Amino acid sequence: MNRKHAYGLALLSFIFASLCVKAQQFQLELAPINFVLPAFSEEYSDREVTLAPDEYELAEKLKSLLDKKDYKQVRDELVTYYNIELSPALLMIKAQVYFSLKEYSKAIKVYEYILKRKPQLVRAHEDLGQLYLFTEQLYKAQTHFAKAISYGSNNAMVHGQLGYLNLQSNGAFSALYAYQKAYSLEPNNRQWQQGLLTSLVQAKMFPSALALLEEFIEKDTLNQSLWLTKAAINLEQKQNLDALQSLEYALLLGELPHQNKLVMISLHFEQSHYDRAMSLLKSSAKENKVKFSEVGNYLYRLNAANRWSDSEWLLNHFADSDTLSDFDKSTLAYTQAQILEAKGKLTQASKYYADSLQKNANNSSALLSYAYLQLQQKNFILSEQLFIRAQSFENVKLQAMLGRAQLYINTDDIQAAYNLLLDVNSKYPETQGLQDKIEILANITKIENTNKL
Repeated sequence: MNRKHAYGLALLSFIFASLCVKAQQFQLELAPINFVLPAFSEEYSDREVTLAPDEYELAEKLKSLLDKKDYKQVRDELVTYYNIELSPALLMIKAQVYFSLKEYSKAIKVYEYILKRKPQLVRAHEDLGQLYLFTEQLYKAQTHFAKAISYGSNNAMVHGQLGYLNLQSNGAFSALYAYQKAYSLEPNNRQWQQGLLTSLVQAKMFPSALALLEEFIEKDTLNQSLWLTKAAINLEQKQNLDALQSLEYALLLGELPHQNKLVMISLHFEQSHYDRAMSLLKSSAKENKVKFSEVGNYLYRLNAANRWSDSEWLLNHFADSDTLSDFDKSTLAYTQAQILEAKGKLTQASKYYADSLQKNANNSSALLSYAYLQLQQKNFILSEQLFIRAQSFENVKLQAMLGRAQLYINTDDIQAAYNLLLDVNSKYPETQGLQDKIEILANITKIENTNKL
């Protein structure tokens, strides 16, 4: 029977080779797309409209006042006329002066009146769109910007503003054309660059976004936000090593936000760059920028790689913290137990596993590790209890079931182990090599049953 035990131990020992390194999702913190509303340009234009012959004298007087930036006097001159008495050209001046003086409601009324007389007047649609944007009437702003463009506007600002509004309210695809047009008209405008890039990323058009980004980086290599955006795109495409390289370059250009530093550390751990990961982590920890709740997964990775001294450094750094929750204390005790187990101090390790579960009875990793330690020490009853408890947690359920099967093999209950592995196979049919092991146990069971006969 001892040969059976040895065979059985070899059969299932693979399940404990890597224990509970939690999968991570990486989310970088990027600067939001900020749209700075422009002030009125103070370019008083009668473009697309002409003065009536009897308005020339008044127009010359107004031009003189506008040159002096005496907008209130211009307003006072124009309010002496009814709107119906003025040509669309002078009405445009009147509305634009109201705009400059921040008398927005009056400006809106004049623009609306102009558009009743000249529905396709591009400049009126452009200005009215901006007024609605100022007064946060975003749907109306969209409408007038769209009309201005449909009537032939080639104003980069109008295309960019429409792109921004579409991005906020209708999604990335609706913003793409407007931002592309704005960018083509003003390729050096940072807002249009950022807007077009953001639209491409949100539309998940990553190759196009990366191609555009490479163009921006070539022109502005020292722009940290561009490297962070590149890292974010790399992460979206699961190109984690490329993302890490982009983050390293970004770090050379200045300090990173804490969240981005944590992502960088996680990526180094993922790539098994333990020395670099610990260098970054220690630097942040010494500056008191890291909470213990943020390093739990790092501890799992360090322990899985047998980097016990690094784990101990982290534990010692946080050991005296009075801000640890019971959840954190459980993780700390669990990690200490793993270090002691690795050093062969099994009695002390058992105490720390028990303490970990006392602090947090739902620490699935501690349950599984403690169960396996008890199995090694042949405390089969406690080990079985722990494995059964661990089975209630989906993240370790498979390992707990296989561990319990190992326990049954060690206690000569081959039939129970065989039945349990059949259950595992039904729940986790993709488990590699499991079918072969079931067949081996089936043969052992047949031999035992034959011997009984």
